[in-house]
Amino acid sequence: MAAVAELGDDVARVGFDLPLRANLSALDNIALIPLYQRHYGAAEASQQAQALLTLLGHADIASLRDPDMTPSQRFVTQLARALILKRPRLVIDRPGATLYDVPYPRFIRQLADQANTIGTWEIFDFSWNQALYSE
Repeated sequence: MAAVAELGDDVARVGFDLPLRANLSALDNIALIPLYQRHYGAAEASQQAQALLTLLGHADIASLRDPDMTPSQRFVTQLARALILKRPRLVIDRPGATLYDVPYPRFIRQLADQANTIGTWEIFDFSWNQALYSE
């Protein structure tokens, strides 16, 4: 897992060690990226965040705060926060640590199909979990 820590700036990450801001809604957690990194206005940043949640099929979680989310809703929010960065690589670090409420290889495949993004999605996981991704 040391390789995950050494990834460059061209990589967006989703992982257990990258928590959401608990006092913010899913929408606000995602909107922080365009708001502060790309200097968009609040309305435009929120619109981009809502569009991404809708694309992922989870528009209904926009108002939920971290403590009110299920593990899969939290993952979708973290994923949207990573996707809004628009980087060429997305690395999902040990998804089983976060996604313990759904069959996660299938759940991630469904999200990847819905996201329709350009670039690569990579899953870094323990070697004993690799068989889960060969379905």
